[in-house]
Amino acid sequence: MSRARVSLIVISFFGIVLLIAFTNQYIKYQKLFFDYNNLSVEHQQLKEEWEILTKGSIATNGKVSESVQGEYSFIQRYSGMKYPVASGLRRYVGEEPLRIYPSSKAPFVYKDWNPDVVELINEVSTQNEEGYHEGTWCLVLDNARGISGYANSTELITIDEKDKNYTRDYGSGIETLRGFRVGDRIEKIIGLLDRDYYLIYENGRIYEFPDNQSKDIVIEPIERPFSDIQTLDAFVEYTNHIGLLRTSSPEFPLKDGYKVGDNAIKVLNYYTSKYKSLDNRELEYQYPGYTFILEEGHMLEFFIDTEELNQNSVIKSIWID
Repeated sequence: MSRARVSLIVISFFGIVLLIAFTNQYIKYQKLFFDYNNLSVEHQQLKEEWEILTKGSIATNGKVSESVQGEYSFIQRYSGMKYPVASGLRRYVGEEPLRIYPSSKAPFVYKDWNPDVVELINEVSTQNEEGYHEGTWCLVLDNARGISGYANSTELITIDEKDKNYTRDYGSGIETLRGFRVGDRIEKIIGLLDRDYYLIYENGRIYEFPDNQSKDIVIEPIERPFSDIQTLDAFVEYTNHIGLLRTSSPEFPLKDGYKVGDNAIKVLNYYTSKYKSLDNRELEYQYPGYTFILEEGHMLEFFIDTEELNQNSVIKSIWID
């Protein structure tokens, strides 16, 4: 075989290799270019959807900032209203559900749910594209479901604490747990205990305050209502007044000093001599423990750590309503 022919074969071989390599790179390029076009289309679609959702409403602190990023941006730094609205509970009278951000064009948090009573957290002023005031929206917390959303300020009405639909008789506070009584506002416990608490939604709002022995125990939120940690629990009514107190901790004694962990027979004998025992079979389901009548409609209830009362039984929890 001549040298010329060998050279031709080698050149042809390398040519084929280069052609295959070029073809592979071209295929990769076409794939990347195709992916890029798809992403561009998706980006444009998202941009158009964003424009539709945010057009016509800008959350501001009363003045449009010159540093708004882009034609479609509606988010700006919010420093609060000049004269903040008082927080607290409100009756929601709107015809539509809460929205996910402060705009009449924002999606609903839940399409089929209108809250009755909400807790107002903060309010923001909104402006239209021309920079004119459009309305005032309030960030609120739905106390029934524990979800937050925005409502127009005109759809919120302050709850009258004398309104019988939202309040009740809390009694005279004959018995207390470490000085806390039914009828106190929840802010009193939060302020005096000055510790972390957990808010549980279980047929209403329950504020759970772990005692010093349990405050550092980590428990999943969904398991807290069923855990064995020692706490003071406050069941709160619409107007933020406490309707029921419950404790499983010896750190929250009754007015006369008796507490969780004390001998049950000694405790029950003492309160039998002080109050009338509840003897009403129709109320046994509502008050399954050892129950004493404080005054009409208000009870003191004890639960023990054994199925039947014996010399070794101790108080497991104390309830006051």
